[in-house]
Amino acid sequence: MEKMLYTAASGAVRILEAQSIRANNLANAETAGFKADLERVNAVPLVAQGNSLNTRVMAQTESSGFSQQSGVINPTGRSLDLAIRDRGLFSVAVDGAEAYTRSGAIETNAEGQLTIDGRPVLGIDGPIALPEYKDVFVGEDGTVSVLPAEGGIIEEVGRLKLVNPDFALMQKGQDGLLYRRDGQAVPQDEGVLVDSGFLESSNVQAVSELIASMDLSRQFEIQVKLMKSAEKLAEAGNRLLGNV
Repeated sequence: MEKMLYTAASGAVRILEAQSIRANNLANAETAGFKADLERVNAVPLVAQGNSLNTRVMAQTESSGFSQQSGVINPTGRSLDLAIRDRGLFSVAVDGAEAYTRSGAIETNAEGQLTIDGRPVLGIDGPIALPEYKDVFVGEDGTVSVLPAEGGIIEEVGRLKLVNPDFALMQKGQDGLLYRRDGQAVPQDEGVLVDSGFLESSNVQAVSELIASMDLSRQFEIQVKLMKSAEKLAEAGNRLLGNV
């Protein structure tokens, strides 16, 4: 009974962890540039103590990275909405380090600095700040230019740092951004191109995630039933011993 109870409880914990991954994916189904998290289950044998046998195995949910599939490109008509063609990432500053994202929903803060979700967007020479302008343009190579507020000629103010790392070297942080595993900055890639006036949607397959969540809920119910069965068997065993 103890082995049965442990197996059921271990399975229930694993399912709850898997459900949290699916729930997070569903919550970000409308987040621009979001990459769906994947899951992997690993069987971890527990080392027995004393004269016990190695009969316990724990099911442990591990991160299996994220889906590299591109989302759908949707037109917005806004010049600071950018979508990367094919492969590549935008660079942003996070606590003195570099992080990367597929989201190109760029805004300007009170100082005119370009930001994505409140984080400074990095250019080749550092964060980019715009002067007072009448209009702004972004070229396919990431060059940012403005038409000054007082008119005149178009001026170049900076160029976005666009990178194309090997995703095997990347990991997703708790903030949803991508980081290089060794903490190093990824170099600029001249081959990455962007389109202005478009945004890439999340690559989450909402229907698939919902079906997976429903299946996990049924699995959790089965584990709970197994735990209740183990409890009843233990009670029956105790009654038999009590009658001896």
